[in-house]
Amino acid sequence: MEKSTRAGLCSTTPLFAGTAVGAVMIMSLCGAPAYAQAPAAADSASSSSAPSNSAPSNSAQAVVPEVVVTANRRSQTLESVPYSLSVVSSEQLSQAGVTDLASLSLAVPGLSMYDFGSRLAAATVPIIRGINATSEPTRGFRSFEQSPVGVYIGNAPIEGYLQLDDLKQVEVLRGPQGTLYGAGALGGALRLILNDPQLGQWHGSLEASSGGVDHAGEPSYSFDGMINVPVGETAALRLSAKYEYDPGFINVHGLMKTTGSGVSAIPVLANPNDEINSSGVYYSKNDWNYQNALTTRASFLWQPDSRFHVEISGIHATVNGDGGPQVNPSFAGGASPIDPNETLPAGGKYQEFSQVDQPFSRNTNIVTLDPSYDAGFATLSATTSYQTTAGYTLEDDTYDLAGDDGGAYTPYYAGVPTNPRFVYDYLFTDHEQTFSQEIRLVSKTNPDKIFDYVLGAFYESQERTGDWTIAVPGSPERAAAEGCNSASYTGAYCQIPTAPGDVNFQQDDTQHFTDTSVFGELTFHFLQHGQFIVGARHFSQTFTDAQSYDDYTFPTFLPATAHSAPASKTIGKVDLSYEYARGQSVYALWSQGFRRGGANSVPLTGPFQESPLLQTYAPDSTNNYEAGVKGRFRNGLNYTFDIFDIKWNKPQISASLPSGNLAVYNANTAESKGFEIETSGPLLVSGFSYNISAAYADAKLTSDFSLPANDGAGVIIPGLISGKAGEQLPGSPKVSVGANLQYFRTIAPDYDLTVSLNGVSRSPITMNLASGLGTSTVQKSSAYNVFNLQAALKHNSWRMTLYVKNLFDVEETLAPPTQANELNNLTDDNIINRPREIGLRLGYSY
Repeated sequence: MEKSTRAGLCSTTPLFAGTAVGAVMIMSLCGAPAYAQAPAAADSASSSSAPSNSAPSNSAQAVVPEVVVTANRRSQTLESVPYSLSVVSSEQLSQAGVTDLASLSLAVPGLSMYDFGSRLAAATVPIIRGINATSEPTRGFRSFEQSPVGVYIGNAPIEGYLQLDDLKQVEVLRGPQGTLYGAGALGGALRLILNDPQLGQWHGSLEASSGGVDHAGEPSYSFDGMINVPVGETAALRLSAKYEYDPGFINVHGLMKTTGSGVSAIPVLANPNDEINSSGVYYSKNDWNYQNALTTRASFLWQPDSRFHVEISGIHATVNGDGGPQVNPSFAGGASPIDPNETLPAGGKYQEFSQVDQPFSRNTNIVTLDPSYDAGFATLSATTSYQTTAGYTLEDDTYDLAGDDGGAYTPYYAGVPTNPRFVYDYLFTDHEQTFSQEIRLVSKTNPDKIFDYVLGAFYESQERTGDWTIAVPGSPERAAAEGCNSASYTGAYCQIPTAPGDVNFQQDDTQHFTDTSVFGELTFHFLQHGQFIVGARHFSQTFTDAQSYDDYTFPTFLPATAHSAPASKTIGKVDLSYEYARGQSVYALWSQGFRRGGANSVPLTGPFQESPLLQTYAPDSTNNYEAGVKGRFRNGLNYTFDIFDIKWNKPQISASLPSGNLAVYNANTAESKGFEIETSGPLLVSGFSYNISAAYADAKLTSDFSLPANDGAGVIIPGLISGKAGEQLPGSPKVSVGANLQYFRTIAPDYDLTVSLNGVSRSPITMNLASGLGTSTVQKSSAYNVFNLQAALKHNSWRMTLYVKNLFDVEETLAPPTQANELNNLTDDNIINRPREIGLRLGYSY
C-alpha cells in the first residue's frame, strides 16, 4: 500500500511542477530513501521539558544535544516540527544581553518590535514576518487593536511587561498560528518556556552583576536567585526573583520645578510676586532615563503518581523609571522659544530637552494553573490563567504643540502673550484584566499509529481601560491674573477653559472582549516517514468599546456609548511533511491567522468630528503559503530553510488621525514575501560552535485604500487617509541577520572557559505609511549593527562572566522624530539604542 500511494503521488508531477510548493512536495515524496524518526511524546501541561542548548565539548566531533520543543502541544525535536520555528536557550539569551521582549526582538532575525523603552510597553507589540501596518507609537496610550503576535508563558496568553527570568528557552513560531494559538497569532507566536519545579531535588542559584554604562554616571547592577525545594516525594516548590537597575545615560535640560507631581503639577514661580511674567525655576538632570525592574515567581508542583500532576504558579513584575531613550542632536542652543529669559544649552549626543519630568511605572501579575492527566490513549491537560497589568506614563508634549502648524494652536492653550511657564503634558493610564481557560486532549504517538490528534476548547474574557488626560497646569491661573474674563483677547483666546486640575482634555476608553473557540489538528501518517496535518479553529467573539471624549478648550463632549463588533470565523491549516533521510525533512504548509475587529468612539459632531466610516474596523486575516527543508546530522549540525508568501486581507492600522483623534481602520490588502535560514552546530576547529540565522521579509500594500478624515480644522476630507499599492509596511526590517560564535575549552581540571561573540545586523525600518498622519513623508530608522562579547569561567559551582554589550559603542537611530525641524529644532527627538556596557557577573549554583 505504501508503494502504491507513493507511486500515485509521484505520477502527478505535471500538476505540481509549476509551483515552488509543488516542487518541494515532489522532491519530498519521490526523492531519497527515508529513515526512522524518533516518536514524539504527548502534550504535558508543564510544556517546559525541553533541554537548553548547552556548550559544546572541545572535541570537534562532539554531539550537541537535540533541542526539544512543545510548540505543537507535544514534545518534538526541533527539526521534526513542519514549519519555521526558532529556539533561543537561556544561555543564548544571556550572551545576547536579552532581558525582555524588546531586547529579544533585536537578537532574533524575523522578529521585530518598536523599542522605545518599557515606558511604552502597553503601546508596542512584537512583529513577525512584517505583519504589521501600524506606524510607530506616537503616544503612550495602550494599543487599541489586538496584537498581531500571540505571546504566551507556556500555554497561557499574556500581556504586560516582565523580565525574561528563570527561563529554559524561548520558542519563536513564525507565520500564522491561528489553529493552535487562536486570535492574535496573525503573524506568529512567542512562547516563554519557564523552568518547572523538580521533584526530589534541592538546588538553587545566586547571581549578582555590575557594569559600567558609557555616558552614564552610575553603574548598572542586578541580583537574581532561585531555589528548588522538594516537599516530600510528590511535590516541589520553586522560587525565583530578579532585580535589575539600568542607569540613565541621557542628560535632560529645561525641566521646571513644580508644586507637587503628576499631570496637573503647576510650575514654581521664579518671582512669586509676578505671576504673569515670571519665569519658572529651571534645572537639568543627568542620567535621566533610568529604570528599575523586579520580577518574582513562585511555582508549586504536585505529582502524586506518574500519570497525574498539577502546577500552580504566580508571577509579579514591576518596572518604573523616568524619561525615555530619546535625544535631540539638532538644537543649536540659545533662548527658549517658550520663555525668552531662559537660555538652553545646545543639543547633541545624549542630550535632551523637556519642560517637565516624565516618570512611568507598570505592574503585571499572572497566575496560572496547569493540571495534566495521562489517560493512556491520550493526555488531558488544561491551562487556567488570570492576569492583570496596569501602568501610567507622563509625557511632555509642550514643544510639539508649540511647533505644530507654526504655533497656530499655542494661544488657545498658553494665552497671549505666551505663558513663559507654559506646559502641555499628557498622562496615559491603562488597566487590563484577562481570564482564560483552555482544555486540550493530545493523543499519544508511536511509530505504529496512523493518526495523531490535538483537540481543544478555549475561552477568554478581557476588560481593558485606557485614560488619556491632557493638562495645561498654571496657564488658566495666569490668564485669571491677567484679568482675562472673556474668550477673546486681541483676536485670540485669553480665557483658557479647563476642568479642575487645569485639565483641558480627557478621553476614557473601556473595551470588553470575549473569545470562545474550539480547535483541533489531525495528523495522518500516510507513509512510514510522511505525515499530513489538517487543522481548524472556529471563533465566536464579542467586542464592545465605550469611549467618553471631553475637550474643554473647544467645547466638545461625547458620552461613553457602547459600540459593538461581534465576529464569527473558521480558519484552517494543511501541512504536508516527509522525512527523506534520517533527521532530514521537507514540508509544505498552508496556514491561516485571524484577529478580531473592533469599534472606535470618535466624535461625529463638533470641530473634531470624524466620518461614520471610522466608527468600526473589520477583522483581518492572513493566508500563509510556506515550504521548507530542515534537518539535523549526527554531529549536532542542524539547519532550516523556508520560503513564505503571506496574503493579508483587511490589514488593521492604528493611528493618530490628522485631527488628533485615535482610531483603528482597515487597508484593503497587503502581502509579505520572503525567506528564513538558520543553521547551528560544531565547527571543524576543536571547541568551536556557531549559530547563524537570517530573515528577509518584503511586506507591502498590494492595493490602494482611501478613507475620509477630519483635516484638523473641522472639515472632513474624502481620501485624507490613504495608501498606495507598493508602500512598505512599517515596523520591520527587510533584512535581518544574527550570528553567534562560541568557543569552549577546559583550561585546567574543573575549570571550563566559554567565550562567545554574537551580533545582529538589520536594514533600516520604515516607521509609517506615507499618509498615516496626513503627510507624504515616510520616515525610516537607521541600519542596526551591534555586537556583544562574553567570556565565562566555570569552576565547580561557581561561574564568573565578563561581558560587553554593544561592543563598539554604536549609536543607532531606532526612530527618527515624528515632528522634525520645528520650534528651532526642539522637536527633533530621536529614539536611540543603549550605549556600550562592560560588566562582571558572579554566580553560584548548588
